[in-house]
Amino acid sequence: MSAQLVYSMFQDVLFPETESGEENDKDAVLHLRRLKRYVPAPETAVRHGSIVVFDLETTGLDANADRIIEIGAIKLSSLGQVEQFSSLVHTDIELTDDIIKLTGISPEMLVGQPSIAQVLPEFLTFIEGSILVAHNAEFDMSMLKAACSRQGIDLEWPCFCTLKMARQLLPDLENKKLDTLAAYYGLSFEARHRAIGDIKVTVGVLGGLLHGEGHTLSQWSHFQPYVV
Repeated sequence: MSAQLVYSMFQDVLFPETESGEENDKDAVLHLRRLKRYVPAPETAVRHGSIVVFDLETTGLDANADRIIEIGAIKLSSLGQVEQFSSLVHTDIELTDDIIKLTGISPEMLVGQPSIAQVLPEFLTFIEGSILVAHNAEFDMSMLKAACSRQGIDLEWPCFCTLKMARQLLPDLENKKLDTLAAYYGLSFEARHRAIGDIKVTVGVLGGLLHGEGHTLSQWSHFQPYVV
């Protein structure tokens, strides 16, 4: 069996489906796992580079059992909007009443929407060369990495968290929930618990932090305490 591997930002590793010596081993199917990675240099100027603020809506909180039902992202350059990504995602996992009530996403809205296998490559192309940002980024990154893994992609991508930033830079604020930070910075939601609606507020929170208490943060090395 021969295969041609094309490398860009992917590092391809082949895993045989059957153990050596099994019957028809010569016809064993080879599975391709891809390493999707971006490693910014410590001196990278975050404020003047490309940042993608993103948010996921999901069927629940378990990265292994639950699935993404919406991906949203806004790409920024020097804190000015450059481009927007938004897609609902079809899943066969049943939506609970709590998720429907929380997000406003109904099962009917997901009928005919693209699968995660279709949406992920588009999103990964969208974030090329960008540092990711999310509020409570540990959750979003865990869901994103799990979804990528199920598609044969090992994702290693820089991401920092506005929740972590707020905890360190705004210690006297009663809590660091997105709603609380929105009120602190005088921001309003156009749609709470929908990806783009939450992202627009997160962009405002990020801007408030970087122009206020975090005004000295500049290079990627300065953001390491907030990385997930």
